[in-house]
Amino acid sequence: MVMAFASIFVPDFLVQAVVRADPALRGRAVALLEGAPPLTKVVAANEAALHAGIFPGMMKSNAEHFSGVALRPRSLQQEAIAHTALLDVCWSISPRIEDTASDTVTLSLAGLESLFGSQEAVAGRLVQRAAECGLAIRVAVAANIEVALVAVRGFAGITIVPPGAENKILQGLPVQALSPPPEILEILQRWGVHTCGALAALPLLDLSERLGQAGVRLHARACGTFTRELVVAEPAHHFEEQW
Repeated sequence: MVMAFASIFVPDFLVQAVVRADPALRGRAVALLEGAPPLTKVVAANEAALHAGIFPGMMKSNAEHFSGVALRPRSLQQEAIAHTALLDVCWSISPRIEDTASDTVTLSLAGLESLFGSQEAVAGRLVQRAAECGLAIRVAVAANIEVALVAVRGFAGITIVPPGAENKILQGLPVQALSPPPEILEILQRWGVHTCGALAALPLLDLSERLGQAGVRLHARACGTFTRELVVAEPAHHFEEQW
């Protein structure tokens, strides 16, 4: 049986962390602010706010002119709480999970089909339990951890990547789905390399000479051939006493 992994990604994580704590914001255009006046800027915005014309880096004084957009301060506390909730969702499904990033968790699906059914059923259960915690997530399932991580950032909803189809499925995704360092992304854009398929088609030796090992790793991820082990996280134990 082929080993499978699921990657869970929370789009607009900073905004979702604030919205889940304030139900009145659900369904609204929301932008988050950070920084001391008079340099307070927009640091994150959901899709509705972006469509309204808000963008990260916009000064608060300009953002205030968008009457249909709710402006709220960024909340590190709510982000930490939302991340803990996401970890709990994943631990409720699998004992082997990786705390990949603040907005991303990866878990092993080994043995779960006998408990929950098909991979699609497991992914659907993850989406349902996350929604019960106030988080809208994406899920991607693949035999390769890195393929799942790239796919979950590139596709909405639930994505199942069949073994052997990794390269075909990834090739149309933008290179941003690989989460390259900003300086490398800028170089790739200057070269006209905008998709994983275009990056995978570059000569590996030339790429290594120009971008070093970081370029080699990005090439392997774009091809769907980069492999690694799951870095298993342990649940935190917190004891608190009050009088």
